[in-house]
Amino acid sequence: MEQSEVIKRSAGNFLIFAACAFLLWIWAALIDRIAQIVRLSTPDHLTGVAASIASSATLQAIISIWLLTAAVAIAFPVIWRPLSMTTTLMFDVGYGILGALTGFGLAIGLFGGGWHIFLWALIYSMAIAVGYALVRWWLPLSEVQSYGSSRWILAGILFLASPVILIWG
Repeated sequence: MEQSEVIKRSAGNFLIFAACAFLLWIWAALIDRIAQIVRLSTPDHLTGVAASIASSATLQAIISIWLLTAAVAIAFPVIWRPLSMTTTLMFDVGYGILGALTGFGLAIGLFGGGWHIFLWALIYSMAIAVGYALVRWWLPLSEVQSYGSSRWILAGILFLASPVILIWG
């Protein structure tokens, strides 16, 4: 698959999930407001939901899995072909989740719940996009397939970074 197709598809997934999550949060806020009027919810219920999203390790888990999968694929190019469909799917789903968290974060921020989720989702999304571009620039697919030595350095960096992001990200 061509790099521009991956970028377009990932950006599309990100934007669609972000828009849907944004609308979902507004819809949930309206329903929660009605539930508060009839005493089925408390004023801090939606704030608690926002806090649980913000403290979730979802972002760190996505980034960690991407890093480890990339390290394995770079270190062992023989398994790249079987992994290519899986990593494409994982990349699409991951960017969709990052988009959804960005949409939630935007809605939460706009309605006074803080910008923590939005900022971290954007930071991780940009880090992945820039990282992908740098890897493609620094380590072309031809060098990975020819078992060039640069791949071991990059694979080692990604391998070491994956658990660090998961634990302290």
